[in-house]
Amino acid sequence: MDEKQWMQHEVRVLYEILQAINSGLGQQQVLNILLGRIVTDLNYRAATIRLLDQEHQRLDLKAAVGLSEQYLQKGSVDVAKSGIDQKVLAGEQIAVTELKQETRFQHVDAAIQEGLVSMLAVPLSIYDRVIGALHLYTAEVHEFSPEEIAFIAAIANLGAQAIQRSRLFDAFQSIARNVNSSLDLREVLSKLLSISVIELNVKAGSIRLLGPKRETLHLAASTGLSQQYIQKGEVKVAQSSVDQKVLHEGNLIVADLTDQSGFQYLEEAQREGIHTVLVLPLRAKDTMIGVIRFYSGKAREFTSEEINFAIAVADIGAIAIENAKLHEVLKQRLAALKEDVDGWYQFLAFS
Repeated sequence: MDEKQWMQHEVRVLYEILQAINSGLGQQQVLNILLGRIVTDLNYRAATIRLLDQEHQRLDLKAAVGLSEQYLQKGSVDVAKSGIDQKVLAGEQIAVTELKQETRFQHVDAAIQEGLVSMLAVPLSIYDRVIGALHLYTAEVHEFSPEEIAFIAAIANLGAQAIQRSRLFDAFQSIARNVNSSLDLREVLSKLLSISVIELNVKAGSIRLLGPKRETLHLAASTGLSQQYIQKGEVKVAQSSVDQKVLHEGNLIVADLTDQSGFQYLEEAQREGIHTVLVLPLRAKDTMIGVIRFYSGKAREFTSEEINFAIAVADIGAIAIENAKLHEVLKQRLAALKEDVDGWYQFLAFS
């Protein structure tokens, strides 16, 4: 195949991948098509897509083509043990001509046994943030050209966009379904937190609501926190400058829990393994009703996209709280009305 034919082949592969992304197929189907087109049409041996679990610093398998079940079952990639993936997660593209000579590859023995010889590893990037890695393998010694690397990198970025778009859509769909499926406030808020913690890839989350006197923040729901931490006590607004700022000024990121961070239960949070906290207000119309917190066990930054997602979650949570309160008021009024009606029936019966 000459250079012109190869370029035409690449354009066709790219077109088919774009069609799959824009077709409305599910995320897994899109990724399978993406990897399938790369492996089958461009004559590689195998390919994988792994997504970064930032909280646990590992790369979890999301999609694979051309690899045996035995190889795939070797487990997640520990970033600390994979020098190649450390570079990829820093935004580099790494081409390895012979894997058997590569000391930076975590599962090199398994790769040799699988018959994998050369490898290209490129980042999956959204804007300036790397969310995972695409690994491409050959069955023979192969020198990856700059043009080849650039093409695979472009496909990887398309895959990253497809992943991010469907993740947000799926997360919001799931939250909306759960909010509308129950009027049990604790159940609704717990599900909302669980979905959000997974989407934001953080350690834990909690929702606290202001008491009648607006002096304390009472725990309404939590996920991922130990019972010891949960039972540490109520949050007193006067003793938590973090919550004071959030309730008066809006969103706040506590990048590092120190004596100056304004956290009321600092020592308890440090023992819990909390490092970074994203705190947002819960607002019903123009009234602050509480806060939602997302806790990370790692030092990390939250992207504008993640913060916007968290803001939307906070808005949905506030609506759920108001709906539950309205439902409770209606129940009480219906109960009172029933008592009144029963009383009139009894009065009329004995008249």
